[in-house]
Order: sequence, then structure tokens, then C-alpha cells
Amino acid sequence: MTELSTPKEFNFEQILRFLSRNQKESLHTIKNQEIYKVVSFENSLVLFSISFNSSLQISIHSENPSQKIMDFIKTHISDWFDLEANLSLFYETAQNDTVLASLCRKFYGLRMIGMPDIFESLIWSIIGQQINLNFAYSLKERLVQNFGQKIIYNNEYYYALPTPERLAALNIEDFQPLQFSKSKAQYILNVSREFADGNLSQETLKKLPFEEVKEKLVKIKGVGNWTANYSMMKSLKNYDAFPVEDVGLHNAVKTQYGLTTKPTVIDLNQMAEKWKGWRGYATFYFWHSLLG
Repeated sequence: MTELSTPKEFNFEQILRFLSRNQKESLHTIKNQEIYKVVSFENSLVLFSISFNSSLQISIHSENPSQKIMDFIKTHISDWFDLEANLSLFYETAQNDTVLASLCRKFYGLRMIGMPDIFESLIWSIIGQQINLNFAYSLKERLVQNFGQKIIYNNEYYYALPTPERLAALNIEDFQPLQFSKSKAQYILNVSREFADGNLSQETLKKLPFEEVKEKLVKIKGVGNWTANYSMMKSLKNYDAFPVEDVGLHNAVKTQYGLTTKPTVIDLNQMAEKWKGWRGYATFYFWHSLLG
């Protein structure tokens, strides 16, 4: 076991709450306040678990893990839980908006739960386009269990996201028994082939400015403004990336502000002027408010 220290503004209970939001989640498992997840490291799968006791307690469930693996897992968790973000700056910005400031007090220490791999966030956002969240989790579960790799530990399966190469090798017909629409399947193939062919990579995108990343992403058929902003916010840590078209955001803002109708995109852009610099984080806190 190894430890990972956390910043002052950190709330493991809120992280567990967010990660527990749907029982069909297939890429991590929560048991007795402990999170289990599989990652790929140098073409091998590694299963690790995280608990909390004044710091993050990390166990790697393989024999004699090397220091290199331990360091990789620590970096992954730091990215996943956004431990490097200076939340005090976000909380200062939130004081410009009494509603957002209230959410920050309620969820104090909640960090944006990201997706360290932008390929994952793009696939997930395409899956979620124009369908309800529960059905999106069902589709994700089918995709992962049919095409992803898995580890068996204590007689249970733990899955990793299918690689771009695995998905790129499929045809639209392979998705249809899983209830993917033809267009959704094609969009997943489009993104997978861009990564598998080396036209896109996490490393390359991280080095580019905001507008250039967005421009590259929206060139892919199936990746629009919402999908690009979502992935930039969740995977590239662009805290001002703003998925303004998001239905969940519209519902949360309507509820939190006590509005009689859902805000329009124009309304939201005007309201978000107060959140500038942290519009992605504000969105995440509004999403979190939907959990009740």
C-alpha cells in the first residue's frame, strides 16, 4: 500500500457520491467506501483500489508492483481527482454568484472528477448524445463488456475501456446488437480511427491552445461543440471549457435559481460571465447538484 496526500480543499465523500451515481458504471467499482479501477500500463492491465484515511490509501492488486507502476497509478489518481487544481481560486470566483457560492459551500472540497484519457471522454460523450443518462450507462456497459479487456480478481470482473485500435477494427454492424444507432456507432468509429491512426493523441492535444484543440476535435464527424467542450473540461483540465448546450446543466440551473423555465443557451452564456475562468468547474458543481 502507498499513500497520496490531498489538498486542504478535498472531500472524499463527495467524490464517492459522484462516482456512485449509476449502478451500471462499468469502468470503476465501489465497495465499502473503496474504489476499484483498472488502467492500462505498458500494454498490461493493472487493478488498483483507493480508500481514504486522512490521505488517499492506494493498493495495487498485482504481485510485487514496480515503483514505475506505483508512480503511474499515483499520477493517474491525481489527474482523475484533479488534485493539482487550486480550488480556492474557483471559490473566490464563485463569490460573484450567490447561487454558485452556495453550491460551493454545500459541496466544499469536491474536485472535478475527470477522465485522464481524452479518448474515454470523447467516447462517453458520443454515447450520451441525445439519450437519457441511464440508457447511456447501459450502452457504455455493453461496449466495455463486449470489447474491453478485463481482469479477474477475487472471482469478480474488472474492465478497462476498449482501446482505439480495438474499436477502430469494428464495423457499424458490430454495434447494432448492442442497441447503438448507426450514427452513434459511426461517430465512435470516426473518433477511434483518428486515435488508432495517430492523427490525435492525448500528448499532442495537451500541448495545443484551447481554440486549436477545439478546432481539431470538431473536424471529426460526430464531435460538436458540446462534445469538444466536455472532453476538454474533463480530460485536458481546461477549467473554462463550457458545454453550454448540456441538458443537465440547463435543468440544474433552472432548479438552483428557481426559474419557471429552463434557461436558453443565450441566457446561460450571460449568467456564466460571472464564472469566467471557471465555467467548466461551475458546470460540474451544477451537475453534482442534480444528485440531490
